Amino acid sequence: MNATGRPADILAIGAHTGDVEVSMGAVIAAHTSRGAKAVICHVTLGEGGHRTKKPGEYAPQRRKEAEASARILGAELAVGPWADIGFAGGPEVLAFLIDLVRKHRPGIVLAHWPNSFHPGHQHSANLSVQAVETAAVARIKTAEEPWSTGAVWCPWNWEDPFDFRPDLYVDVTAVMEKWENSCLEHELFRGGASSFRYLDHYKGVMQANGAVAGCKFAVAVARPYVFAPRRVEVLPS
Repeated sequence: MNATGRPADILAIGAHTGDVEVSMGAVIAAHTSRGAKAVICHVTLGEGGHRTKKPGEYAPQRRKEAEASARILGAELAVGPWADIGFAGGPEVLAFLIDLVRKHRPGIVLAHWPNSFHPGHQHSANLSVQAVETAAVARIKTAEEPWSTGAVWCPWNWEDPFDFRPDLYVDVTAVMEKWENSCLEHELFRGGASSFRYLDHYKGVMQANGAVAGCKFAVAVARPYVFAPRRVEVLPS
């Protein structure tokens, strides 16, 4: 169990530092502002994503940015030991995520949408879903005891767009300032590491989602593709 002995309400898993904050951060803040416990996991630091800085220079900066963002969002932080460049997932990453789920015992897991044009996001998404499914299997032995979590939800991400159809909209109007402040801890979202206007884009999408959902700002979330057949005698009405 986590450091305070209390299971996490939300475990958010992203491939790189910044992924969770920009696409999942507002959902996390909406929950922590109501007293929920959240844990953020970056599988890698995303140190290969700067247009001028070398990974060895950028990695410690990214860790500090992640720590600052997590504090603003009111979440604990976990970072995997893998390098950004060349990250392809594998058994050791799956074992890490299984232990993470079992350790923190989340009620909800947030993850990337599996159908992405970014290979790292695909690997992270598929491994997150697999970890959630496997964490409940008692015959799979790890350092932590088996745990069955409630659900996996995938907040919309511009890099994970294919076949994404919202199942729910989370009203994040009240936490937009906190979300934006957490993002601004990252050079990436201040325009230094990339020319892409992340905050303008995500804020615009959340405003459009709010128009659909009947609020000012909302995050669209969807359930990932999960094969979970069940038997019934007759179809439910």
